[in-house]
Amino acid sequence: MPLAEAGRRSAAALSALGLRAELFDVGGGRDPAVWWCGLRSEAESLPVACGMGKGGRREARLGALFEAVEHYLTGPARFDPDTVEPAPAAALAAGPLRADVCALLLGGMPGRRMACRRYRALTGGDDALVPLFLSSPWYVETGAAPMRERAGDDCDYAHLMRYSCNSGSAVGVTAAEAVLHALNETIERDALSLTLVRAFLGGPPFRPVLIDPGTLPYDVARAYAAAAEVTGSPVHLLDITSDLGVPTMLAYTAPTSRHPHRRGSGTSLSPAHAAWRALTELVQTTLGGGAHRGPAAHPVLAACGRFDLTDVLREARVVPFPAAEPVAAAPGVQVRRVSATLAARGFTAYARVVCALPRGVVAVHVMVPGLERFMLVTDGNLVVPGRRGRDAAKDGYFAE
Repeated sequence: MPLAEAGRRSAAALSALGLRAELFDVGGGRDPAVWWCGLRSEAESLPVACGMGKGGRREARLGALFEAVEHYLTGPARFDPDTVEPAPAAALAAGPLRADVCALLLGGMPGRRMACRRYRALTGGDDALVPLFLSSPWYVETGAAPMRERAGDDCDYAHLMRYSCNSGSAVGVTAAEAVLHALNETIERDALSLTLVRAFLGGPPFRPVLIDPGTLPYDVARAYAAAAEVTGSPVHLLDITSDLGVPTMLAYTAPTSRHPHRRGSGTSLSPAHAAWRALTELVQTTLGGGAHRGPAAHPVLAACGRFDLTDVLREARVVPFPAAEPVAAAPGVQVRRVSATLAARGFTAYARVVCALPRGVVAVHVMVPGLERFMLVTDGNLVVPGRRGRDAAKDGYFAE
C-alpha cells in the first residue's frame, strides 16, 4: 500500500482513539532515517505510548507512529477483563502449548484460572487458548495485580513472567499485513535464539554465515554504510536463516569495554528486505540507546546475554549475498506461504485480532508454539531454551 494512503489511515486511527502524535527525527536527517513517536491524550501529560521506526524518511515516520499505536492497542490502557477466557494452567500445558518452553511451569501451576485469549490457526484446525501473560509483559507486573483480580486470575506468575514478551505483536493497514509482520518477527526471534544457543551453549561446531559486504545490493549497501557510520564499529551482516527456510539476517557489532553488543535483525521472504530491516534496526537501536545484558548470576547465560561473537566470527563462512527474485506477492499470499512453511516443519501459527480500527488499521498478535524465545536472555531474563533450542545444543550445555 502507498505510504500516503497508509498515512491517511493512521490519521483516521488516531482520531478514532482520541490521540495525537508527536514525532521526532532521532537520526538528525540521516538516510536511512530513525524517528520516534509519542502518543498523547488530552487527559495525560506524559505519552500514553511511544514507538520508533526506521528506513526511508517517510517509512521511518510512519513506522514510529504504527509502533506507538501497536503499543497502545496491545497495552494496559485497552485491557478489558470481560474479553479474557479463564482456563486451568495445567490444561493449557497439555494443549497446543505443550511444545512451548513454559509448558513445564504451566503444568505445575496451582492456580485454577489463568486469563487467556482465543486464537485461530492460520492453516485451519482448532482454535487455541493462549495465556495473556505470554504477549503482555505489563500484565504480570506488580502494579497489574488489580487487573488480574478483575479478570479472576488467581495464578502466581513469579516464575513465568521471565518468559513474557510482546514478540509477535504487530499493526498493519490490513489484517494480512499485520499478521505477516507478526509472523516474520516470531521467526526472526526464533532464529536469533538458535544463534545464541549454537554460539554459546555448545553442540555441533558453529560456523556463522557472514555476508560479503562487497556483494550487497545498492539499497542494502547504503544501509550497511549508514550502520557503520552510526555505530563507529565494524558491522557484520550474518545470514542466520534457520531450518524453517525463511530468510533472516542479523546486523551485529561486537561488545567493547565502552558499550554492549548492538544488533538488528530482520526476516522476510525477500533476503534484501530482511537485510535492510536488520541494518536499519541496528541504526535504530544504536541511536535509540538500546542496551542488552545477560543474567549476571549465571555465567553461561550471562555469556549469551553479552553475545560476544568475536571468536566465532573468525571461523565464519563468507558468502555472497543470496541471489533471489524480488517478492512482489500481496501480504495475504505471503502469509499463506510462511504459514505453510511452518506447518511443513510441524509448527502451527495461531493469530488473534487485538483491535480493528476505522479505515483498516489492525493490531494482531501471533503465537507459534515451539518456536524459541531464548533471545530474552539478552534482556537480562534468566530463561532457558525450549525443546528446539535444547536439540540444537544436545551435545553441549544441556548434555552436562
